[in-house]
Amino acid sequence: MRASATPVPSLSFTSLSPVAATPMLAMPASFPLAASDRLLSLVSEFRSLQEPIERVKRLLDYAAVLPAFEDSSRMDSNRVPGCTAQVWVDVGMDGQGRMRFWADSDSEIAKGFCSCLMDILDRAKPQEVMGMRAEELRVVNIGIVAHSRVNTWHHILVRMQSRTQELLNVPAMVTYLPR
Repeated sequence: MRASATPVPSLSFTSLSPVAATPMLAMPASFPLAASDRLLSLVSEFRSLQEPIERVKRLLDYAAVLPAFEDSSRMDSNRVPGCTAQVWVDVGMDGQGRMRFWADSDSEIAKGFCSCLMDILDRAKPQEVMGMRAEELRVVNIGIVAHSRVNTWHHILVRMQSRTQELLNVPAMVTYLPR
């Protein structure tokens, strides 16, 4: 887990190549859209792309803007089980009780999945993270039919949720003041 929450830049139309007709909205951290609204925006963006190759290119655009991942976070406890590629997810919580995520992979496609999921769930409330279902992500069909790639969405989401649950189950530290 990270000691401090480093800001993850929001994706915006100007930060990515102009492949999609519907850009992701860049909102200030103080006014984040609900995760469900960010998911709808992502679905709309990918649906606007007619050809599978356009969707793959867009996913690679997302991979290109994935924030740097600290080498110290590349540990077994942050690995995403079930993925063919090596994928790591780290989690924290900011001062407003919103979830913070950092991720990386040795695969550009998996990096794109991580970036999309972070765009949806970073700065979301814990209950939004826990309420997201992998089925909701299937509509973001990028045209990759390999079974391992289709399951990547699911494995990364499940890892984000399990790490969120672990963080929420950590008992609060009690400070005893002298009398």
